[in-house]
Amino acid sequence: MPPTPRDGAGPAPARSARLALPRRVAARLAGGLACVLIGGLVGTVPPAAGSTGADPESDAGAHRGTWEIVALDASNYEVSWTSPSRLPLGADRPRIVGAGLPIGEARIDPDGRTVRTVVTAAAVPDPAGLDVLLSGDRLDEGGLDPVVRRRVAPVDRVATTVLPAADPGVPGTFETVSSDYELEPVKLAGLRRPVEMVGHVVEPSAGAVTGPRPLVVFLHGRHDVCYNPDDDLDHTGQWPCPAPFQEVPSHLGYDYLQQVLASQGYATVSVRVNGINAQDFRVPDGGAGARAEMVERHLDYWVDLADEHQVDLDEVVLVGHSRGGEGVARASIRIPTSAPYRVAGQVLLAPTDFASQASPYVPTVTVLPYCDGDVHDLQGQQFTDVARDLAADDTSLKSSVLVMGANHNYFNTEWTPGASAAPSSDDWRGDPGSACGAATPDRLSRAEQRAVGTAYVAGAAALFTGDESALPLFDGSLVRLDSLGDADVRSHAIGGGRDLRRPGADATLTNVSGGATAGICQGRTSPDAGSATWCGRKLGDLIAPHWSPGDQGRPTTDFLTMGWTEAGAVAGLRLTEALDLSAGRLELRTIVDPRTGPVRLDVRLTDSSGGQSVLGPDNVTDGGDTLAPLPVGAGLTKLWAQSLLVDAAALDPTEPDNAADLSDIVSVELIGRSDRGRLWVADLAAASSALVAVPDRRLPQVSLGEASAASGELRSTREARVPFVVEGSLDRPARFVVQRSGAPGSRALTVVDLAPGQTSGSIPLTFGSRRLDGMGRQVDVAAWGVDGVVTADYLGRLRVLGDDPDLVLRVRPVRRVVREGEPVEVRARLVGAGARVTHVYAEVVPGRGSRLRGDDLRPGWLARRGYGRESRRPLHRLGVGVGGRIPAGQRDVTLRLPTVRDSRREAPERVTLLVRFNHQRLRAMVTVADRR
Repeated sequence: MPPTPRDGAGPAPARSARLALPRRVAARLAGGLACVLIGGLVGTVPPAAGSTGADPESDAGAHRGTWEIVALDASNYEVSWTSPSRLPLGADRPRIVGAGLPIGEARIDPDGRTVRTVVTAAAVPDPAGLDVLLSGDRLDEGGLDPVVRRRVAPVDRVATTVLPAADPGVPGTFETVSSDYELEPVKLAGLRRPVEMVGHVVEPSAGAVTGPRPLVVFLHGRHDVCYNPDDDLDHTGQWPCPAPFQEVPSHLGYDYLQQVLASQGYATVSVRVNGINAQDFRVPDGGAGARAEMVERHLDYWVDLADEHQVDLDEVVLVGHSRGGEGVARASIRIPTSAPYRVAGQVLLAPTDFASQASPYVPTVTVLPYCDGDVHDLQGQQFTDVARDLAADDTSLKSSVLVMGANHNYFNTEWTPGASAAPSSDDWRGDPGSACGAATPDRLSRAEQRAVGTAYVAGAAALFTGDESALPLFDGSLVRLDSLGDADVRSHAIGGGRDLRRPGADATLTNVSGGATAGICQGRTSPDAGSATWCGRKLGDLIAPHWSPGDQGRPTTDFLTMGWTEAGAVAGLRLTEALDLSAGRLELRTIVDPRTGPVRLDVRLTDSSGGQSVLGPDNVTDGGDTLAPLPVGAGLTKLWAQSLLVDAAALDPTEPDNAADLSDIVSVELIGRSDRGRLWVADLAAASSALVAVPDRRLPQVSLGEASAASGELRSTREARVPFVVEGSLDRPARFVVQRSGAPGSRALTVVDLAPGQTSGSIPLTFGSRRLDGMGRQVDVAAWGVDGVVTADYLGRLRVLGDDPDLVLRVRPVRRVVREGEPVEVRARLVGAGARVTHVYAEVVPGRGSRLRGDDLRPGWLARRGYGRESRRPLHRLGVGVGGRIPAGQRDVTLRLPTVRDSRREAPERVTLLVRFNHQRLRAMVTVADRR
């Protein structure tokens, strides 16, 4: 159907292995100590005294949540933490971390409160050394992580030159019209409920003489789904939203951007995916694949609309925000070149990148807000860094844009206080006196942040569709826009025709002198000493978007590291192949260590004959003679690579000190002119002033599958295999790596080499000398593309089956009728005892008769579980549920809802509980009668 017109706390316990992690609160949980349950332990590891069989849903214990550790075998443990309240619905996803421990991918249980993973360790993991990390905050610790106020002098804006072209943030001259369409909802794999097909269209008026119009598609991220217009504190976890709840119109939050783009001649559509946001905890990739499929479905719909709306589907620009950024990036990977539409480029606003993916052959601009309080680690930087090494012939521009003073939410007006229909907030909740504090001049206002979003999205769209006048906004050049006032926006880039050299791969260390220390380090981080070869040792709460945490197995790249304590220190890179700087500038993506302060540098170039040229501060275009670190603060400081630009063309060849042949540079060295300093260089490149053509191809995609093996059959040196398939044409050798969790040897990466023409294969998982008889568990496998291939379904799984037959559950009320003040009790019982802990969760669903309401339960019980204040709404509208566990070797657990006795005279009320277990759907109904 065509679009239709729109109408106008307590202290935390002492920790034996405390991790120095960044702070940021995602959900303010009540203070108190955490309760630890250790059950189902085998072999020589005894259970904690009195803990086996404890109910994590009981009121006893801590308000900081409940830890549970279950032994799977002698070296693997299932570790879970249950929050006293629902986890917030935001872009980031929780993970369990611990110093020096291999920890698998975390997943969220259907209760929306429990985070679960597998830890490999020589002994039972101590919860005192574990944390649940979400958006930089440790949820299992009281309040905010400790605030350490560290202030430095404000960093002056580095850009003073106005872009010598039309300002892309200024609206165009075309009149615009808006409309909406709604199609039949679609069923997506892994999601129980269909997802809406809704689009908000803004385009030039039908009579506007624009020529063919590029299509810009917007995809919002993960945010609250339903809200009650009459009660800001009321919420529900149900989907679709039941009355009186309404959907949060996240897709309308980019209308301000759509209006500007449409006035400049673009057709735009913003799609709504609340149905994914409500259910993406059910799929291991966080919904990225589902979001990609929705982008493709909307583009398929536009194939039939294109002529009517004057749309050129060869020029499609994708714009994704938050998890929507990862979604559109996945779509750009999946859409083949044979599709009836072509992705000309993509803009990713504060994106997640849980899969550590990139989009080869697709020009990409990634916008990173410095004050992002949701995706606090700026993981979207991987869309630039990972792309560098995937395909040697990929010439597409990959640009990262750092917006100082911007947060995560304000790019979307429906996530912005004062502009949104639903309740919303500022996601930055750190030190109010830091550079990101709302009251400081360094922080952008809501309008200022929207102006930056408008200018850089519009500038990128123009760049992707043939207008290169905005290129200096994205390639590290020091330019600014009048429409942005004093906003400080920085960038760096790879690709786009650059001739690039990588430390350790295309360049080795030169001889050091002058007291310099230097080396090639691996891009990994640790809050403590870590490995001597890692770049990010003893980082504390510094955030390093270019590097991987040491407890994660994804591949990393090498960096040049250099430090000095007196002026005149020299270190650099010797290139394996000469670099030609005669027609372009030299760019070095350089991280400055804030712990040693700003640095002053010269750059020395040497040719193959030994001729040298030294470029002084006037030629190093870093905004003066100093390259300063980024703003400092607890949980705020980013080790992000700024562009160190060297204008070699400005050298006077007649000067005797300029003896280097710029077309034949074989080494690039840095000379420290400040008294001290430390830095890291990601890579260096010769850059031209214009882009080059991009090959019209896509890389093949690897998708992992699932397999199962009986534990009784896995003995010494026996293998199990996880299958994979390759989609697309594999016409050259390729490679990806995998890491497993929950099995011995989890730290090791397995390299998988692919031969031309290969379409499938399997990954061997070797189990050592330990037998797994009688155990039931799973081994997770994660994959990352390294060369010539990308991953689609990047998570695989091996299910290790116990010797028990498939478990069957029975559910029945303890009493079918109870009185007010007595608990509603439902007993879940296994048919035969299980070999491991069995988790059971029951959700309240609509049933017959008058339904139990929120104010029929104990208010404290509801509040501790995050269901809001006392409410007169039915329990199923509040999303109430109750969980428990059946210990290994036992058969049942009783689930309880505590009712209260009130003074009202009322008819009997009923509550219906639904338990989903394997393929079973089990219901139990209890009547609550009045006391009178």
